[in-house]
Amino acid sequence: MKNSIKTTKIILFILLFSVTLFAQKQPLLQLRYKQNYTPTYNEVIEMYELLDSHYTNAQLIKQGQTDVGKPLHLFVINNEEEFNPAQIKAAGKSILLINNGIHPGESCGIDASLEFADDLLRNKNGLQEILKNTVIIIIPAYNIGGLLNRSAFNRANQTTPYETGFRGNAANYDLNRDFVKCDSENAKSFTKIFQEWDPDVFLDTHTTNGSIHQYSVTLLPPQPNVFPPVMENFLRSKMLPGLYEKMAEGDYELTPYVSWMYRDPKMGIKMTHESPRYSSGYARLFHSYGMMTENHVYKNYPDRVKSCYQFITTLTEFTSNNSAEIISSRKKGISESLLQKNYPITYRLDSTQFSEITFKGYEIDEQQISPLSGLKRFGYDQTKPYTQKVRFYDTYLQDETVKVPDFYIVPQAYKKVVELLNLNNIIYQTLQKDTLIKVYVDYIEDFSNPPNPYNGHFFHETVTTRTELQTIQFYAGDLMVSTNQKNRNYLIECLEPKAEDSFFRWNFFDNILDRREYFSSYGFDENAIKYLNDHPEFKQQFLAKVKSDTTFAGDHIAQLSYIYYNSEWAEKSYKRYPIGKIFTRNEF
Repeated sequence: MKNSIKTTKIILFILLFSVTLFAQKQPLLQLRYKQNYTPTYNEVIEMYELLDSHYTNAQLIKQGQTDVGKPLHLFVINNEEEFNPAQIKAAGKSILLINNGIHPGESCGIDASLEFADDLLRNKNGLQEILKNTVIIIIPAYNIGGLLNRSAFNRANQTTPYETGFRGNAANYDLNRDFVKCDSENAKSFTKIFQEWDPDVFLDTHTTNGSIHQYSVTLLPPQPNVFPPVMENFLRSKMLPGLYEKMAEGDYELTPYVSWMYRDPKMGIKMTHESPRYSSGYARLFHSYGMMTENHVYKNYPDRVKSCYQFITTLTEFTSNNSAEIISSRKKGISESLLQKNYPITYRLDSTQFSEITFKGYEIDEQQISPLSGLKRFGYDQTKPYTQKVRFYDTYLQDETVKVPDFYIVPQAYKKVVELLNLNNIIYQTLQKDTLIKVYVDYIEDFSNPPNPYNGHFFHETVTTRTELQTIQFYAGDLMVSTNQKNRNYLIECLEPKAEDSFFRWNFFDNILDRREYFSSYGFDENAIKYLNDHPEFKQQFLAKVKSDTTFAGDHIAQLSYIYYNSEWAEKSYKRYPIGKIFTRNEF
């Protein structure tokens, strides 16, 4: 009898244990993307809170504020109860950061990341193997203000999901143009996250409405030529081939983002080069392998989410399998960058170099009839799919370089510049006393702006400069910034005025483009005469111009201007870029 009772207890224990295991394997989250529904902001956070409460090796953290007044969250998944980035780095683990909802109408990544986090934590298909040497951190929804501004009419080119958020954030910034200039609270909070966690790999999830083709997901990869040699080699020989090949084994093939060179992709497509205003361009300044997915808006929503999920899984597995090499390549890449004496500030596509890739598209139709207007339009004939080799232009050349100074001197008066240097962990010393210092300075000779503002700024599209060596007064508290530091790429890209997304281009220094001193048509005469008498050689030059130029001779203002702008009266600070450069090892 006792044996029978004992046997019964064992069977009940086994059954109870089996039920518990079965229950643990069930998903916690009820996602509805198959019904063309993407969750609201509150639903997204509630689902991550549920995962946080259920698993001890996951934590939802508030990481700063956003423009709408709500906190930016970060969801951390480890294989142990350790959520301190310094400790994680010390343990030799790689870190993968996934950012979602930067454009809330592009919501595939929000759903895909929720499902991936749920599956990873419940160890679906043995996914937790990833966590042995890699930690996954997820920003559930970056553009919270845009996600709260939800409507069925926010995304004109898509029919599903039925409701999405708005592209602009609460302050109407396009957050994927804000990573360097950092106007938004969102971007400031993101910067803190990025600098604290220093991700080895970074993914930003998007949706595109460009060329119509047969792929549900495309990739804007890290552009290899903008990385130091060891990282460029890793990208070309291992990372990018590995991602494309692994995706081909699943339900959804991957192709490079169809960046148009021609309206017909058959004629060739190009790899993009993302400047630092964009998330992936910002990431590469810190030797992080940053990239974007672009799901195809014309595919049904479930396929867009599933293909994004497949890429996230592929990327995390690749990161885990190659964790040590990723970490070491970044470390060596930083060392290689620090040896650069000349730094590229602009790039251009090399149209003479290309590879060939297999591309699955649709024939273009330039005589397509619009079902709305009955008139001709450009389009794609989806009854005529094709698969063929096309040219892929994936090489960029350094267009312009600058010689790297040993130090920049940044006047403390430019508070936002100092704030951003601090946010991005730039190391510097401050001058202890007022000091005259011989520095190289750039003068802005010419610049151009678009007729309308771009993301809150009149961005300087073209910039030309000249350089002078001058002795300038700097003051106690001004910043002496060495370029011999880990984050120097950020420093150079932001402080060199002609760099692609420099602080100058984003109008941080537009005050230097105004004159502050002037002369009067009647009040300057006496000083002008005295100046000519005190400088006989210049007076002789002036009188020669009066004699030879009849127009000049008859123009009072022109004569005063000639004296004013060719003498010490002219402002040396007018159009003088205020950042000084010091070269200690050799001359400029």
